[in-house]
Amino acid sequence: MTTFDWVRHGQTQANVDQIMQGQLDTTATHLTVRGLQQAEHLAQWLQGEHYDQLISSPLHRTRQTTAALTTMMALTPSFDDRLMEADYGDWTGKSLPVISEQRPQDFDTVTGEALPDVLASIGGESYLAIQHRVGQWLAEQVVDHPADHILVVSHGLTIKATALLMLAAPATTALPEPTNTSVTRMVIDPATGHRYLKFYSVSPQLT
Repeated sequence: MTTFDWVRHGQTQANVDQIMQGQLDTTATHLTVRGLQQAEHLAQWLQGEHYDQLISSPLHRTRQTTAALTTMMALTPSFDDRLMEADYGDWTGKSLPVISEQRPQDFDTVTGEALPDVLASIGGESYLAIQHRVGQWLAEQVVDHPADHILVVSHGLTIKATALLMLAAPATTALPEPTNTSVTRMVIDPATGHRYLKFYSVSPQLT
């Protein structure tokens, strides 16, 4: 079995300010003091786990989270663009409250998330596009490292879309994005190709 533990990066200033980050990579998307504390706390929480690889999105907020994890793990991280957050198109860097007020029809009334195909309509990525690039990466890992336990540092919508892929579920906002520095475990059987979502958005509590 190939096991993937997906970690969402720590809190960023853009998270606090409700800015739609997407693939934005500026000082606004760097971790806050609390985000750094979350990452350090997660590193302590995970130090009893054995991982064969640590692979991260190359964006600064995931690099910061990865750096905290390596203080507790003797792993040299690698980086892959396919693990980046969804492309938010024209909404990148925009205020979520402002956009959702202007275009309420594009957002789920319960979760407040953009509907699955909306981002593609404004020059960004659909859930299917995210699943395509991440699915390619997953397949490579399963073929090349069929028995590895891999720690992956990525982003909320990317992890959510991949979890839906594991479940063979339709694109839906019914599954919320995982919380900052939460862990989501996915398992793929190399022999059968069967995919499993073992748990979703589990995190240590930082008071």
